[in-house]
Amino acid sequence: MNTKLSNLIHPRYWPTWLGLGILYGISKLPYKTQLTFGKYLGRGAFHLLKRFRRIASINLALCFPELSEHAQKQLLKKHFESLGMGLVESAMAWWMPYHKLAPLIHIEGLEHLQEAIAKKQGVIILSGHFTSLDICGRLFSNIFPMYVVYREQKNKVIDTLLKRHRRFKLMQPIHRHAVRQIIKALRKNAAIWYAADQDYGAAHSIFLSFFNIATATITAPSRYAKQTHAQAVTLFYHRLPHGKGYQIKINPILKDFATLPTPEATISFNQLLETAIRAHPEQYLWIHRRFKTRPIGDPSFY
Repeated sequence: MNTKLSNLIHPRYWPTWLGLGILYGISKLPYKTQLTFGKYLGRGAFHLLKRFRRIASINLALCFPELSEHAQKQLLKKHFESLGMGLVESAMAWWMPYHKLAPLIHIEGLEHLQEAIAKKQGVIILSGHFTSLDICGRLFSNIFPMYVVYREQKNKVIDTLLKRHRRFKLMQPIHRHAVRQIIKALRKNAAIWYAADQDYGAAHSIFLSFFNIATATITAPSRYAKQTHAQAVTLFYHRLPHGKGYQIKINPILKDFATLPTPEATISFNQLLETAIRAHPEQYLWIHRRFKTRPIGDPSFY
C-alpha cells in the first residue's frame, strides 16, 4: 500500500473521514438547507468545543470592550453559527459544481484589481480569514486567476483535501515558505491572495495596533512588494443574509505600498481589515489565537 495513503487511512483519522462523509452528504442538499445545517452544527460546536469557545471569547472581549458581557456572549454564539456555516460552505466549494455556485457571488471593485494587473508588476491581494474563505476563494478564482498563499494543516487528511481542492483551474496554492516561488509569480505579473492576519511569531512580525492592541503582524507582503514593485489591493468578503450569497469587495490600489516604510504600509492593511471585521464581526475567524505573541514582558492573554 502506498505509504502516503496508508498514513491517511490510519485509525486516528477515521473520525475525520466520518465527518467528511457527513459533509459530502450535506453538500447534495439545497443551498439554504445546507446553511441551516451549518448553523445548527455551529450551535453544537459552541457547547462541545470548549477550548475554541474560550479563545474566541477572549478575543471578542479584547476587541470589543465597549460591548456588555451579554452582548459579547451573543456575538460569540453568532460566531459559532457562522463557523458551522463556513464548514458547510467549504464542502460546497469542494464538491458542488460551479454552475450551481456562480449565481451566489456579488463583486464590487473588480476594476481596481484589473487596474493593478494592467501595470504588469504583479499584484498582492491582501485579505483576511473570514468564515466563508473557501467558498469565496472558489467563486472568485473562476473570475480572476490567482495564486493563494497557504500554511499546512496539522491534520494530514484535511491538509491533503485542501491542497487538492484549492487547485481549481484558475487558483493555485503556494506555501507561505516558498519565497522564491512567490517572488517569481509576482515578477510574471501574477495575482497572489495573501491573508496577512495570523500570528506567526515575533521572528516574522512587528508589533502594530490592531483593535488598539499591540499585535504581532507579519511583514512579508510589504517585503514582497518592495522586492518586485508589485501593486497591492485589499479584498474582503462576507456572507449575505437570507441565503443571498456572498459579497466580495475590492478596494482601490494601496498608494505607495511598495515604497512606504514597512510599518506604515502594514498598519494601513490592519486598519482596513479592522474596518471590514467591524462591519460583520461574527464572520471573522475568532478561534485563532491572534494575540498569542506578546511584546517582551507582557502576560499572555490565553
